Amino acid sequence: MSGSNPENTGWFTDLDPGDLEAAAITISDGTADRPRKWPKKAIESGFATDENDYYEALHQATVHATRRAVSARETAGDQQLQYAVRAMDDKGRYLLYDGMNWISIGLPTASIPQ
Repeated sequence: MSGSNPENTGWFTDLDPGDLEAAAITISDGTADRPRKWPKKAIESGFATDENDYYEALHQATVHATRRAVSARETAGDQQLQYAVRAMDDKGRYLLYDGMNWISIGLPTASIPQ
């Protein structure tokens, strides 16, 4: 994870247990070459009081990290364009590009006799 001696560090190293943003960033950006006894290390470091406390903090941090990732993905420009195209498709409208501008057009609909 972080630090000069990875054997003695974890995602929770140097974090305030209530700082979800910092925990989410550390979890999102961190790596570990193999699993370790993270709950035990968190308790020994003073980050958590017991195993339940560790897993609750881990749960909150991972949910916050996931929300951040989803939010970043939803606001990406490409994603917004995809939503716009789908919305127009649902309404029978299409985008045309004339080399300079995007133009939204509606296509005629046909009624089917009953």
